Amino acid sequence: MFFYIISGNLHLEYEDEHRIAEAGDIILINCYRKHCYYCDSETEFLFFHYNGKDAPKLTDHLIEQNLSPVFKLENRMDIYHNINEPIMKLCYQEFVTDDVLSSLVYSTLCMVQAGELHTADSVAAQGSLSIAEQAVEYIKSHIHQNMTLQEIADVVGLSPYYFSRLFKKEIGYAPIEYVSMMKINYAKLMLRTTTVSIAEIAESLGYSSESSFINAFKLRRGLSPHKYRKFDEERQYQLFREQ
Repeated sequence: MFFYIISGNLHLEYEDEHRIAEAGDIILINCYRKHCYYCDSETEFLFFHYNGKDAPKLTDHLIEQNLSPVFKLENRMDIYHNINEPIMKLCYQEFVTDDVLSSLVYSTLCMVQAGELHTADSVAAQGSLSIAEQAVEYIKSHIHQNMTLQEIADVVGLSPYYFSRLFKKEIGYAPIEYVSMMKINYAKLMLRTTTVSIAEIAESLGYSSESSFINAFKLRRGLSPHKYRKFDEERQYQLFREQ
C-alpha cells in the first residue's frame, strides 16, 4: 500500500515499531506484514493499494533500502503530481483505464526508488510545505468562499504575478483555474451524493449566482449541473439492474 501525506500526521505501527508520517512524507506498507495506521487529528492523504507476484518483495526491498516504511524524499512533489490526477478522477467516479493505473503504480514506485532523502538542512530550509502546497491547503479549506488571486498571494506573502508563475510551475494550473477546478469537483460530488438544490450548491461554493455556477460547470463539464445529476442517476440505476 502507498500513502502520500498532504497535511496532518499519519501514525503507523509496522513490524512492532511506531512511526509518524508528516506532510510531504510517503509511506509504503507490505500488507502481508503486521501493521496498522491511524490519525489522531485531521489528516489528508492520497493512497492506493497495489498487488502482484513481486509486489511484497519489491516493497520490502524499498523499505529496507530506506531503513523505514516512511520516506522523506526530495522528489516528493514529482511523485504527488504523478498520482494526484488519476486518484482524483477515481474519487470523483471518472473512468481511468487499467493501463493508466498499472503505469501509475510502476512509475510511482520507480520514482520512490530514484528519490533522494530529504536531509535535515533541506527540510529546515524548505519547511514542511512548499509555497504552492500552502496555497493549495488554503484553497481547499476556503473552497466555500469566493477567492481572488490577490487574497491567495497574500496568504503566502508573495506578489500575485510571482505567485502565479510559481504556482503554475509546481501545480500545473494557474491559481484561479485551480480554484475553479476544485469548486467544480466539489460540485460534482454534491450532485452525485446529495439532493441539495443547484442554487444551494452554487451558494455553498461561493458563486455570485446560480447562473454563474451553471455557466462555470457547463464550461468545464460540457453539460449543465441538472443534466450531470440526471445522467449519474441513470448510470447508477443501470449498474444496479446489471448486478
